[in-house]
Amino acid sequence: PTLDQPEDGCQQNPNNTRHDDEANKKRPAEERSTDSKARGKKKKKPTNDDELSVISSESDTEQTNNDATEQNLSEQEKKNQLRKAEKLSEDGCNLKDQGKYAGALNLYQEAADIRLKILGESHLKVASTYSKIGRALRGQGKYEEAIKMQEKALEIRLDKLGNRHEDVAQSYNNIGNALDDQGKYEEAIKMHEKALEIRLDKLGNRHPVVAQSYHDIGRVLHRQGKYEEA
Repeated sequence: PTLDQPEDGCQQNPNNTRHDDEANKKRPAEERSTDSKARGKKKKKPTNDDELSVISSESDTEQTNNDATEQNLSEQEKKNQLRKAEKLSEDGCNLKDQGKYAGALNLYQEAADIRLKILGESHLKVASTYSKIGRALRGQGKYEEAIKMQEKALEIRLDKLGNRHEDVAQSYNNIGNALDDQGKYEEAIKMHEKALEIRLDKLGNRHPVVAQSYHDIGRVLHRQGKYEEA
């Protein structure tokens, strides 16, 4: 964030006034008298307006330059932070793949905090992080929390991508898996069928991801004891 700038006023230093008075006393009486007469013919002005205008213009230019410099530094810092978030997310995936869900969650959460601060709560990168958090929570058996995170990811993706995008299908699939783990089979099948519909539309019926959706539906049907349908 841009730091507050101190006010850049044109206040006169009282020490300078004192030095000017002392120097004036040392000048010859005739010069002081001439200056006094000249001052009597002119209307007094506390400060020269043109000088104030120049000083003000210079101050504004300096202020603008300082703001631009700080803005550049701020943008660079944002890029650095986002690169850090990307690395945290990658490391979190590695831990999750090893079954180290608590460690993965810590890294995902740190990545989420950075992305939320810089990108805002409706960014697709934030949605991706929510999805990863949801998967790690599912790995811990925290299905309700996992579903809430996947639903947050889904909400962002629907808003940004529409209801026919592959990432939206992935969110439906993730929610379906967590519902399946809870034994909520009917709800799980509905989620998997939504994912399948999108994937068939976007990828065709010969894609591996489509095959995965068929597999997920079959698994839930098998758990329901509907072996023929499975």
